[in-house]
Order: sequence, then C-alpha cells, then structure tokens
Amino acid sequence: MKRALGAAAVMASAVAALAVTQAEALPAAPVPVSVKANSPGVSPGTGHAPIYNDEGLISCQKGSLCTSVWDPARKKWRVDRFERCDTYDLSYWEGSGAYINNQTGGVKGVFTRTDGTTLKVAADNKGHAINWSPFAKIKPC
Repeated sequence: MKRALGAAAVMASAVAALAVTQAEALPAAPVPVSVKANSPGVSPGTGHAPIYNDEGLISCQKGSLCTSVWDPARKKWRVDRFERCDTYDLSYWEGSGAYINNQTGGVKGVFTRTDGTTLKVAADNKGHAINWSPFAKIKPC
C-alpha cells in the first residue's frame, strides 16, 4: 500500500511540475489598436469643394461629371463635381458609389483602373452604381 501511494505521489508531483496555467501558456491579449479611417481624396482639386451628405449623388449640374464615394472617417457620402479636362488622382476611393455624366456634346468620362485599363462613361445624365476600389484616376473628358 505504501508503495502504491508513493507511486501516486510521484506521478502527481510530475503532473504538477508539467502543468502550466493558461495565463503562462497563452500570449497576452492584444492591446486594442485604433485604426484611423482614411477619407477619400482627389488631386489636383476639382475647383469645387466636395459636398458631404447622407443621401449620396442625387443630381449633377449640366456640363459636369459627378461622383459619390463613401467617406468612412466622416460617415457621409463625398460628392465631387469634375468640369476641367484634367486627369485627377483618386486616393482611398474604396467600395460602392455612383456617378452621373451630365457633360454636353456627348463627352465621355474616362475612369482608369490601377492596372491601366479604362472605363469610358457616356454623357447620359443618369445615375450609375460603381465599385470604386479598382479605380485610380478620373478624366472627365
């Protein structure tokens, strides 16, 4: 009997030596990190201050190409109006949005993807849904 208890005590001692608490075995919980949302941008500026609203793109002034993209920092839609025939670089344009091409004379807008391919958009004064994520540039003419 003493021998059985002795073996059990040795076994219990070995198990206790090998046992590790959960706190010792697992890494510390990650420290919460605040991720700053980036606002979409256009460079150079369009000459018009962007409009921020809850509705998105509703209409577009004659002679313009208008866009909307979600701004996660403001939690509002950013609406831009392009009139000058320039190439505009887009930064942080991600996810869904819309465009209306209300330019005169049948001028097509050109959206350039990051891979260099383009989407030409007709001047039909109609709202169109778009995923902005693959696009890097806008040229309204």
